[in-house]
Amino acid sequence: MRRMLCLAALALLFAGCEKETTLFSGLEESQANAVLAALLDNDIKVSKTPGDEGTWNVMIGMKDFAAAANLCERRGLPRRRFNGVGDVFKKTGMVSSPSEERIRFMDAIAQDLSRTISMIEGVVDARVHVVLPENDPFAKNTLPSSAAVAIRGRWDADLTEAVPQVKSLVKNAIEGLAYEKITVTIFTDPPPKAPKK
Repeated sequence: MRRMLCLAALALLFAGCEKETTLFSGLEESQANAVLAALLDNDIKVSKTPGDEGTWNVMIGMKDFAAAANLCERRGLPRRRFNGVGDVFKKTGMVSSPSEERIRFMDAIAQDLSRTISMIEGVVDARVHVVLPENDPFAKNTLPSSAAVAIRGRWDADLTEAVPQVKSLVKNAIEGLAYEKITVTIFTDPPPKAPKK
């Protein structure tokens, strides 16, 4: 009889333990904390555990997985990691051609600008594409530099008023770029679906 009671108690204990799964792994602690804060603000039970090499994993109950994943997707969490100028131009000991250096320089500028624009309230993610033509300094006609900015906005944020500031930011970050040669396109996320009752 005692054994049956112990087995019944164990069965109830395991029934009460919800199975957890990994929502995100290998995050920097600040990224993991941002995910935790967003989920806890929405009453979703979540935890973080140490991962490999100083990283963190975000753990979630199976029943909350879909809601948590959808919420993080709408919020643009975890934030994409950008490589800045310091990362792109690390000394590797290898000699790069002028073309390679130019491409790496353009990529570094684009990533720095993307990171800055992504920090604007209401922006989920941003990408900046820069074109710096290799003009002949002795040529009569030269091709102008240009930039295209794609912004993914949160469903409840109106980012149209931010467009002039974004264009000014890009113009001032890229030497010789004219304001009228910058395009900004905003893609707004659809509103979240109402939870099923």
